[in-house]
Amino acid sequence: MMIRAFALLVSLLGLAACASPPDLATTPPASPPVLGAFRGDPPVITAQDWSTRRAPLLRQAFLDEVYGQRPDLGAAVVETRETLSIEDVGEATIQQWTVRLGEAKPARRFHIILALPKPSGKPAPLIILELFCGNRAAVPGHPESVIENRDILPGPCRSAAMDPIAKMILGKRINGPDIAKVTGQGYAIAMFYPGEVVPDDEDLGPAALVALQPDTPADSRGGALAVWSVMFSSAYDVLTADKQIDPRRVAIWGHSRHGKAALLAAAFDPRFAAVIAHQSGRGGASLTRSPAGETVKQITEAYGFWFGAAYARQASQPVLDLDQHQLIALIAPRPVLLGSGMGDGWSDPAGAFRAAEGADPAYRLLGSNGFRAGNMQDFRPGDGLVWWSRDGGHGVTTEDWQAFLQFLDKAMPAR
Repeated sequence: MMIRAFALLVSLLGLAACASPPDLATTPPASPPVLGAFRGDPPVITAQDWSTRRAPLLRQAFLDEVYGQRPDLGAAVVETRETLSIEDVGEATIQQWTVRLGEAKPARRFHIILALPKPSGKPAPLIILELFCGNRAAVPGHPESVIENRDILPGPCRSAAMDPIAKMILGKRINGPDIAKVTGQGYAIAMFYPGEVVPDDEDLGPAALVALQPDTPADSRGGALAVWSVMFSSAYDVLTADKQIDPRRVAIWGHSRHGKAALLAAAFDPRFAAVIAHQSGRGGASLTRSPAGETVKQITEAYGFWFGAAYARQASQPVLDLDQHQLIALIAPRPVLLGSGMGDGWSDPAGAFRAAEGADPAYRLLGSNGFRAGNMQDFRPGDGLVWWSRDGGHGVTTEDWQAFLQFLDKAMPAR
C-alpha cells in the first residue's frame, strides 16, 4: 500500500512537470451562449426569465447529462459534540461533531471538525471545506482524538508517513488550511471528509452509491459528486443552527474533485453566500469540450463513479448545448472564485477561464459586475466571478489561502 501510494503521488508530480502552459488562443469560447435559446426555451431577457424558466431547465440537464440525480440523504442531526484539546491552532476552539443523516438503518454518519474563532460578540462567517485526506490530517499533529476510519481514505492518505511527501508535491495546505491563521482573521472553519458516506475509492464508492439509492435506476443514479454536493447542504443545516455562526455568510470550498462538488452544491442550494472551486478541472469549472487537459474518456475511465452514467457517453457523443459555464451561471449573482495553477495543465486552466467568460452574461443580468479578468494573471478579488492563478501545479498552498481570504473578505463583508 505504501509503495502504491508513493507511486500515485509521484505520478501527480509528473503530470504537473510535463503539463503544457495554458493557451487561451487554442481554447474556443464557451458555447452555447448562456442566455441564448436552450432546448425549446427562448432566449433569456430578464432576471425573471432566468430564475423561472432557464435555471430549472439547466439544473435538470446537469443531473441528466453529467452528475446523476442528487439523492435525499435525510435530515441531518447532530448526535454528539465535544471540544478537543489541540495545539498550534492559535486562539481557536476546536469541536468534533458526529452528524447522522436520516433515520433509516443503517443511518449514515460523518464527522465535522469545527474551528471557532475567538468570540467577537457577533456570529462568525463560516467556510465549509470538504477534505481529501480526512479530518485527522487536517488538524495539527494528526491527533488520535480526531475520529478516523483509515480503511475508507484514499490510498495516499492511509499512512501519516506519506504526509510530508504529499505536502512536498501538492503544497503545504493540501490537507487543510492554517487553522490559526484563518480563525485569527475571524472566520470559523468546518471540515469533513465526504468519503464517510461515499468513499473516494473505485471499489468502495460504487457499492455505497447503490446502497444509498437502491430504488434508482442505474442510468439516473447520482454519482459521488452528487452525494458530496448534498453533504455541503447537510453540513450547512446543522452548523447554522449554532448561534455562533452567521447563516448569511457561509462559503463553501473545494479543491479538485471537491471543487466540482462545491460548484454543483451552490448551483442547487442558494443559501451559500460564496464559492471557492480550486483547480476543479473536467466536470468542474473547465469546459467539457475544451481541447486541453484531462478528457471525458480519461476521467470517466478512472473515476466513473463520480458522475452519472450519461457523462461517460459524452466521450463519443458530446452534448453540444450543455457545458460547465452554464453550471457556474446557476450560482449567479453569488461570488465565485476559480483557482488555478499555471502548471496544472491536467485540470485545464484555460478551459475554466473560458467558462467564467461564458457565465459572465448571467452574472451581469442578475446585477453582479461579473467576470472582468483581462488575462490569466488578473486577480480581482472584489468581482462577482474571480480568477486566481499562481505558478506551479495541482495542489493547495499558503499563497492560495492568502488569495482565498482576500476574496472572502470582499464576498462576505462584516455586517
